[in-house]
Amino acid sequence: MERTIVPEKGALDADHLEMVLDETARGVQSHYVPVTGEEKALNKRVNRKLDCFVLSLLALEFIFCGIDKTNIGFVATSSFPKDANLGPDAIPHSLSLFSATYVVLQPVMVVLARRVGVKYFLAVQLVLWGGLCMCHAAIRNSGTLIALRLLTGAAEAGFTQIGNYYMSTVYPKAELAWRVGLFSGMYSIAGAFSGLIAYGLLKLETPHIHGWQAVFLLEGGFTVLLGLLTLFVLPRRLATAWFLTGPERAHALYRMEVDLAGTQEEADVHSTVVTQRDVVDVVTDWKKLGTVLCNVTSVLPVTAFTTFLPLVVKGMGYSGNDATLMSAPPFIAGVIGLLIIVRSSDHFRERSLHTVFGMLLGIVGCIVMAVSDQNALRYGFSYVCMTGVFVGGPLLAVWLAGNTPWKGARSVMLGVNGWSNVAGVIAGQIFKDKYAPRYEVPLIITICIMVAGICGLVFIRFMYQRENRKRAAEIATWDAQRFAEESASQVRRGDQRHTFMYGL
Repeated sequence: MERTIVPEKGALDADHLEMVLDETARGVQSHYVPVTGEEKALNKRVNRKLDCFVLSLLALEFIFCGIDKTNIGFVATSSFPKDANLGPDAIPHSLSLFSATYVVLQPVMVVLARRVGVKYFLAVQLVLWGGLCMCHAAIRNSGTLIALRLLTGAAEAGFTQIGNYYMSTVYPKAELAWRVGLFSGMYSIAGAFSGLIAYGLLKLETPHIHGWQAVFLLEGGFTVLLGLLTLFVLPRRLATAWFLTGPERAHALYRMEVDLAGTQEEADVHSTVVTQRDVVDVVTDWKKLGTVLCNVTSVLPVTAFTTFLPLVVKGMGYSGNDATLMSAPPFIAGVIGLLIIVRSSDHFRERSLHTVFGMLLGIVGCIVMAVSDQNALRYGFSYVCMTGVFVGGPLLAVWLAGNTPWKGARSVMLGVNGWSNVAGVIAGQIFKDKYAPRYEVPLIITICIMVAGICGLVFIRFMYQRENRKRAAEIATWDAQRFAEESASQVRRGDQRHTFMYGL
């Protein structure tokens, strides 16, 4: 059935408009796809420059976000607990308390970053948490450790979600998962680098400085330098990107309009405010809030293993610095698995089942680590586990961003998604010293939580499919006037509009 439609902003050419209408009629979410050879070449140039100046900087910052967050786990196998006069379970408790500020402040930080400007906000964040990381070198008791972890959690709050939000405003949906995967994969790289850096620096012992102090000073200092670099490199908005030519900026903006055809309005394109309606739209959307809850189950093993994997590996027969060194390679497997799965996710334009597949790999790895009596086999399956568990966080963030086209609501939604880091609190309470050296009980609890998350994701996917079919059947009877009325509706906006199809 042929249809005509009056596009709200009149910005789409005939080829792209026909593509959007066809996908909507089939109940499939619309995506920007370059049509001509010239457009494909221009699109590649834009992506190449964005990858070079935006993605690479954010990825490097995420490496040091992960390093500064997890280095306390790597120095735990050194003389740090003794030199710093730490009590029993001080390090697990510090992880939970880090999450107490880190998790609670997530939505506030993302909204503030949207209001102030991501480049300025990130610069301040990196300088603050880098400086606090350096202060860890002066820890002499459990109270100081707890205070610094609380402050560091507050300083780092929202970084991941701010990065995800920013990239969702410069990359089309079909090209976003790969970039978010590269960005998020740096957390896994951070685990490997942190282990390798810690292994080297922990051997540095002089009359004036301990190895663990060198770890905190070096890693925190480099983070401060990255914060200063952010001010000069990261563009405030896509429309003012200094590294793009005029035609490239025009194309970069145009493809985002195509990607959000019929769901975005001029009032939201350049706005930096977050309204009460943005908040209400988020807190009343049970499917998206359910996705956040499922995200807790997917990031739990990530949060646990990036801090406690050296201790788990230690229970496999390794000791001291060797445990730190042997815990690094599984993180490399995590990066490789993440990149393969997110590339497939972009290719098939599918998020939920790819997330489920990654979680299933994590479950298989955890089962063997929990029940096997062979340490070599347990260590081998830590690779299997890590190959899958890093997938959930980035893919579910992309899923939420793609299904929240209104930018004000998207910033709130991704901020709320940051609450999934409550998994850090859970991990800190599960992986207690009393379960060492095998940690069977924490691993079994982790498996049960991930199974519940998989069931939730499958159900939410089914409900989105059902809604898409309902909307496709409804708009099949519409004429041009009805389409125009929907595009101008003040009652419904963004994904609430019946012309919007949810991504799966």
